[in-house]
Amino acid sequence: MSENTSAIIEVEGFTKTFRSRFRRRSVRAVSDLNLRVERGNVVAFVGPNGAGKTTTIYALLGLLNPDRGQIRLFGMSPSSEAARRRIGFQSEIFHTYGFKTAERALRFYGELGEMPAAKIAAAVPRQLDRLGLGAASKRKVRGFSKGMIQRLGLAQALLHAPELLILDEPTTGLDPEGRKLVAEIILEEKTRGTTVFLSSHILSDVERTCDHVVILREGTVAFSQSMASLRGGSDEWEIEVLNCTARARESIGGANVREQGPDVLIRCSGSDKNGLLRRLLEADAEIGMVRRTRSLEDFYMQYAGGSSHG
Repeated sequence: MSENTSAIIEVEGFTKTFRSRFRRRSVRAVSDLNLRVERGNVVAFVGPNGAGKTTTIYALLGLLNPDRGQIRLFGMSPSSEAARRRIGFQSEIFHTYGFKTAERALRFYGELGEMPAAKIAAAVPRQLDRLGLGAASKRKVRGFSKGMIQRLGLAQALLHAPELLILDEPTTGLDPEGRKLVAEIILEEKTRGTTVFLSSHILSDVERTCDHVVILREGTVAFSQSMASLRGGSDEWEIEVLNCTARARESIGGANVREQGPDVLIRCSGSDKNGLLRRLLEADAEIGMVRRTRSLEDFYMQYAGGSSHG
């Protein structure tokens, strides 16, 4: 592995075992994992609880050392300062100082990362506005909702314009509007050339934003394929309607509908798709993704269903 490679993330044979000091037994979290993420791609890393996703992410961040195997970011050790400066990370549950305002919290993270003062001054308001937190910039974080704190966590990950974004469940606690905002930001970052490594349980968000999906099961890769290949070969379609209103529901007619909280997922044939989309738009429906089936959920259940440990 060298720094000249086009791969931003390279993982070869990564194995990690945890040992319980009380029960005197070993638990292998990840076993012989191989992974390669090319520059500029958005890659989803999905799997049930206990599959090894968080262990892998912590190893990518240099917080855990492999028992066996090798990990390189930008051709370098993930624990090197040079690699870490090029990474932005958002944890599943973002913790920060409640006594700080949103603006001061981001300034703190910028200073912690040794960003120049002029860049901090420009980046803080830009990222707060981008995440819909501009009006709350002077408010103390202790008064923020869970969704606002998550958006602040994403703002800190983006603050220094990283080359690699590692996002661990970035839409946890967000409402549909917040989820849509995060998806838009991921796509904006892709356009900018950023590589994104996304761990998420919300498969519709994965389908909306990602180029490639890796499904992890019991510490090993069970499935890895580009989203373009996954979507191909079917004449059945799914249409996502966000915050589905009564008027939008009336326009659906007798199509097959699956509820997803305030959203609905409609399955129809290719011959019915255009007419259904036209009726939905006439009903002022908010259209999310439009995709061929089989859906990612189908593949997920095939390769990872029934293996959750939590």
